[in-house]
Amino acid sequence: MHLLDARRLTGVNLDLDGPGAIAEVEFAAGDDVARAIAVWQASVAAAARLLGWDAPTVVRRWTGDRGAALVFPAPPDALYVAVDVTEWAVECAVRALAGEPARDLRELAPELLAARERERIAILPALQAAADAHAVPLLLDDETVSLGAGAGSRAWPRSAAPAPADVPWDSLRSIPVALITGTNGKTTTARLLARIARTAGHVPGNTSTDGLAVAEQVVETGDWTGPGAARIVLRDPRVTLAVLEVARGGILRRGLAVDRCDAACITNVSADHLGEHGIHDLAGMARVKAVVTRVVAPHGRIVLGADAPASVPPAASDMSPGTLPSDHVASDMPSETPPASALLDLPAAEFLAPVVWFSRDAAHPQLLRHRAAGGEVWFVSPAGDLTRGRGAEPDVQIVPIAELPFCFGGAATHNVANALAAAALASALGLSDEAIAAGLRSFADNPGRAQLVELDHAKLFLDFAHNPAGIAGLAPLLAQIRAGARLLVSLGIAGDRRDDDIRDIARAVASLGPDLVLTRDLEHYLRGRAPGEVPALLEQSFAGLGIACERVDSEVAAIRRGLEWARPGDVVAILVHVDRDEVWAELRARGVTDEAGLRRSGHPGST
Repeated sequence: MHLLDARRLTGVNLDLDGPGAIAEVEFAAGDDVARAIAVWQASVAAAARLLGWDAPTVVRRWTGDRGAALVFPAPPDALYVAVDVTEWAVECAVRALAGEPARDLRELAPELLAARERERIAILPALQAAADAHAVPLLLDDETVSLGAGAGSRAWPRSAAPAPADVPWDSLRSIPVALITGTNGKTTTARLLARIARTAGHVPGNTSTDGLAVAEQVVETGDWTGPGAARIVLRDPRVTLAVLEVARGGILRRGLAVDRCDAACITNVSADHLGEHGIHDLAGMARVKAVVTRVVAPHGRIVLGADAPASVPPAASDMSPGTLPSDHVASDMPSETPPASALLDLPAAEFLAPVVWFSRDAAHPQLLRHRAAGGEVWFVSPAGDLTRGRGAEPDVQIVPIAELPFCFGGAATHNVANALAAAALASALGLSDEAIAAGLRSFADNPGRAQLVELDHAKLFLDFAHNPAGIAGLAPLLAQIRAGARLLVSLGIAGDRRDDDIRDIARAVASLGPDLVLTRDLEHYLRGRAPGEVPALLEQSFAGLGIACERVDSEVAAIRRGLEWARPGDVVAILVHVDRDEVWAELRARGVTDEAGLRRSGHPGST
């Protein structure tokens, strides 16, 4: 038995409805797994009695390998000592398997009790009870305790947490909060919802893979999708509505920042990041994403995507460049059976809030069933309008897809889905149909997502697509943009993918019909891989697919090589676009003066 990681869970998570501690372990061949788990459980129970906790344990065995997540709840102001407890409990199990005595709890007790007192906030239980009575959220981290949210919030240093009688409760309130998760489309859906909210008169606070934004102005760049980012937005006194992108990693590593929200969306679930934290298949990943549904208030809405993400054609190597049909969605299912979204198997009957389904297809069976039962659905009408349907009520056409620049007249099918998700969320938050339509119409600035740059002799396409579904989903859009011209694709992949996943990504790129592929390392995302290891795997795959391949050392080098290669009308696509500052500097040096100048086509989008 070996300890992989022990850490705090600061909020609602895959295994618990609140904070706690988790130990991820793996077992060696020959280990008595049942005995190891029993020793861990008994050790946690003994330590919990010492500390005065009720700590029922949760054991989640991992499918596909000999591992497990060992979890137990703990008070929110005792999480560091809870990690100490689980590390000691794992040590007890390891020693038991080896036939060795573990450290006695009586020896460890003074250390644990002292640590518990250092971490404790004596007033916290009473403060939490008062916050619940006043229906305002309480947020806690290592430095700060806050009450209320956004413009209705107030914060204190953790060491100076107030007594309930000293809190100005009349000045505190909650604000509308939406959570957005999924494999692809999260960032664009969040940006779209923020635009709609701002159009409606709100000051939106937005977390995403690209940074923190208030009123659509970036205040911090970087990957801000964890609970720490959410707390920053929820404590900002300017914010009147929060749009929080929630990534799989944040859910698994720490949990959610909030225990209540007004709407949550799962855009889709596809094969990405499988094999980490014991999640090995789409059903497991769907359960991870579904954690957001557990905090939606009964008055809120849970928005789910009914469409399966585009996937890689099974015989991509047999396809000629440009032969992918414009609305092709491939799967390993029989051709007469439509691919099914992993979200269709979620236990909707257990949700506390009503479900809203969306699909590009007005006749999607899930939408028809849901609407027949009186539910709300969002879809694209046969006339091409983004449309809401609700039970037997007449359809409500919100806005023609043709009027949404980021949808490329509908060719950017992934962005049509993102628009549907954002519109459904906006409606769930009580924003008007007029604000939804106006916000979507005005959205023409989505940095790093399906940006089309028309240079003197070629077209440059920048996108963050980084998994098979995201890349394959670009096929209709790239087919329209290239219009028979040649296509070069530059690709870098983070190192925390399995070898087979990297090969699947290569097949997805092949399905786009490229004439040349440039591989590169993602310098800041090697994640345990040696430099050059991922490009070598990609090149091996492309060689087997009969696709010409070269290696470059950066995105800027890829652009230079691509534009050198390109003939008039050719397309150079930079995928997993992360070096935004460097790319912008290169393009400005070529005569582009600002971001707006990059979009002479006027059609940014996203994956």
